[in-house]
Amino acid sequence: MPTAHSWHLPRLFAAWAVAAVIGVLVTVFFSGDERFAWLAFAIGLSTLVTFGLQLGTAQREGFITRLAFSVAGSVLVIAVIDVIGLLLS
Repeated sequence: MPTAHSWHLPRLFAAWAVAAVIGVLVTVFFSGDERFAWLAFAIGLSTLVTFGLQLGTAQREGFITRLAFSVAGSVLVIAVIDVIGLLLS
């Protein structure tokens, strides 16, 4: 079982926070079909941020697992924000 240090939890939370900020910005500033295109861009951008954050750890052990959890969490965060935005509009 990986230790908490090997997961680099602050980097996971940072990636999810970046995804949340991008998701909120897209939800606030765009609507309709335009929003879905920007949400795809937001997911791509958060994936690149996640990759950079996890690559910055310089630790090979568990890299793929950390990256997968981080990207999946980012997509989930953006999806939840989008659903909330759709319900409020």
